[in-house]
Amino acid sequence: MEALNLGRYWAELRYGARHPWARAGLWVWAVAAVLMCVALAVWWPAQREHSALEDRISGQRRDLVQAQQADELLSAYARASKETAVLEKKLQHAATQSQLVESFARLARHHGVKILTETYEEGRAAGAQPTLSTELTVQAVYPGLRDFLRDLSALPTWSEVQEVRLESVQGAAAQKGRIRIVTYRAAPAQPAKSS
Repeated sequence: MEALNLGRYWAELRYGARHPWARAGLWVWAVAAVLMCVALAVWWPAQREHSALEDRISGQRRDLVQAQQADELLSAYARASKETAVLEKKLQHAATQSQLVESFARLARHHGVKILTETYEEGRAAGAQPTLSTELTVQAVYPGLRDFLRDLSALPTWSEVQEVRLESVQGAAAQKGRIRIVTYRAAPAQPAKSS
C-alpha cells in the first residue's frame, strides 16, 4: 500500500512539474543552488584564510605580551639587584652614633632645618639586625623639612623614617616636628666555634 501511495505521489509531482510556474520555480531553485555553491566555494577558503590570519595575529599578540612581561621582569630584577647592592653597601657602613649625629646635622644645615633636640637609643638585639633609633625634634619651613626627609636615603647609612609628626608654629611660617628614624647596621660578626 505504501508503494502505491509513493508511486501516486511521484506521478502527481511529475504532473505538477509540467506547469509553467512550477518549471520557472525549479529553474530559479536550480540557479540559486548553483549560485550558493559558487558563493560557498569562494567564501570557504577566504574564511579559512581569515581564521588562520586571526590565529596568527592572536599568537603574535600573545608572544608580544609575554616578551613585554619578560622585559619588565628583567628590568625589575636588574633594578632590585642594583638596589640590593646599594642596601648591602649601606648596611656594611659601620656608622657610629657620633658619625650619625654629624650626618644628620650636615643634612639639616644643607636644607635649613634646625635640630632642636635629638635622642639616640640602641635597638634591642631581638632581631638579627642591630638598629639605632633616633628621634629628632626639628623646626624649618615645610619645603626644607620635605627635602631633609627625602635626602635621608642619600646618606651612606641605611636610615629609614619610621614616623613624622609636624605642627605649625604659632605666628610663624615654620613647621615644628618630631621625626623618628631607624638606622640599620651590620650584625656583629659571630665568633667561630671551635670543636
